[in-house]
Amino acid sequence: MKGFSIIIPVYNEEDLLIKNTQLLISYLNRYYTNFEIIIGSNGSIDATYRLGMQLKERYPFLHFFHLHQKGVGRVFREAVKRCRYDYIISLDMDLSVELSFINEALHHLKNGYAIVVGSKRLGNQKRSVFRLMGSGLFILCARALLDLPFKDYSIGAKGYKKDIIIENMNLVDNGTSYVINIISMAHRRGYDIIEIPIICEDRRESRFNIIEEGIYRFWKLFGLWLYTKRYHI
Repeated sequence: MKGFSIIIPVYNEEDLLIKNTQLLISYLNRYYTNFEIIIGSNGSIDATYRLGMQLKERYPFLHFFHLHQKGVGRVFREAVKRCRYDYIISLDMDLSVELSFINEALHHLKNGYAIVVGSKRLGNQKRSVFRLMGSGLFILCARALLDLPFKDYSIGAKGYKKDIIIENMNLVDNGTSYVINIISMAHRRGYDIIEIPIICEDRRESRFNIIEEGIYRFWKLFGLWLYTKRYHI
């Protein structure tokens, strides 16, 4: 099988970084030989940088970098530029999604899909009611405004072919809305996209300010709708 790259954006993850990275490496070593892990810190002010450099020195297939400004999209852009392989898997540092998603995503990318959308709503999720309601409303709005049939636009549990990102790097903004930007573009241009169910258990406090993130995402969604209307995309 071709190799693949795993991208993990992190922000103040000193409590999880070493433990979960080692869990991920243990899993990958059982099933794969050609892979790399790219961990990017965006504005972390705790021990994330120091611990990330330790991991980088210990594992030759692990790459760590730190950006001083916050913005998960910034990390994603930089990480994609560093990827050696054509298949990209995006994960969260908390590993809240079952790691079997990696194998499923690679299977679909290998068989011609441009994007694999891991969907918590199609599978099973244990998250706070507030976050479930917020994501549900966002999905309804995305369907109404953009006619998108998918049910998950979070940054984690997504698979991409690298060239689709490189060709559309202008769609990767500094925040989290790059996911729906890329999916919307690919859907409208007729790329093959598959959505698969995933199991997610995420009980911890969000890395984002929920209110600010909600305002940002809905504002970006509205802007994307205006853009598609203006240019008849």
